[in-house]
Amino acid sequence: MRYLVFTLAMLLLGAGFADRAEAQRTRTESGAAEMDLGDYEGLRHAIGVVDFSNDAGWRGRWRLGRNMAIMLESALQDTDRFVLVDREHLGDVMQEQDLAAGGRMAEARDVAQTGRLRPAKYIAAGSVTEVEESASGRDGGIGIGPIRVGGERKEAQIAVIVKLIDSTSGEIVAQERVVGRAGQTALRLGFRDRDVAGELGGFEKTPLGEAAQDCIAQAAKFIATQMEEFPFEGNVIRVANNGQILINRGAEFGVEEGQELVMRSEGEEIIDPMTGAVLGVEEGQVMGRLRVARVEENFAYCDVIDGETEPEVGSVVYLK
Repeated sequence: MRYLVFTLAMLLLGAGFADRAEAQRTRTESGAAEMDLGDYEGLRHAIGVVDFSNDAGWRGRWRLGRNMAIMLESALQDTDRFVLVDREHLGDVMQEQDLAAGGRMAEARDVAQTGRLRPAKYIAAGSVTEVEESASGRDGGIGIGPIRVGGERKEAQIAVIVKLIDSTSGEIVAQERVVGRAGQTALRLGFRDRDVAGELGGFEKTPLGEAAQDCIAQAAKFIATQMEEFPFEGNVIRVANNGQILINRGAEFGVEEGQELVMRSEGEEIIDPMTGAVLGVEEGQVMGRLRVARVEENFAYCDVIDGETEPEVGSVVYLK
């Protein structure tokens, strides 16, 4: 009899684990929907994500700051509102460029070259300030007669201060404290198209990983909402022989044919004479208007509607 009861308990428990595993694999097609973000038809901003600092002093088998940075990068990608600039392998890229520039590699036109790293206007960073893990009784257990199959439910909570930094000035342009709790969000980050550390797959299935995902969902929503208010800007990169103006923003950034842009001169940096710190950039003079005529992946051709027909390289363009 005891054997039959034990077998039944194991079957029921196995069914429960299977349901949980299926729920973990289930993922909606839109990460923006999972983060409760509405439809977005605006232009995209370039953003990089750096490792979170572990200011909570937490120690464990997981690289908390690195894993949360990977999660945030994936969540921002899922919103379809950003052009992600990889900062994880920046050191490797720079080393490869230095080797090519130093003459220690065979000459070739398609090898790594210095001066061609894509810049990110904004940097997303975070500081982990609190980490709590605790057990709170039994969970998921099944009791039949004298036999019980189950264990303790472990809970976790993570508090993070997420920051959005203007890479030009180093200024923190937005900041928010978010608290993530295990089991509080349905977000399941897919980490698609990424070569991530093997430990991440195990991390996301732990209570601490669930709390981190909840935290990241809130952080990504905060950043996406803040960025809706930030101005979209690009630059003139060339004046074509046919008189069209080439700008360094294309389909990747959400640029479309027919959009009208304002063109202005580059403003001068505003420098504090006492400290030498760059306080910002003075707004340049408006030089004319452009209309997007043809869009490539990484740049676009524009017709001059009125104003300057031969703007200097670096002149700023922005949405009207």
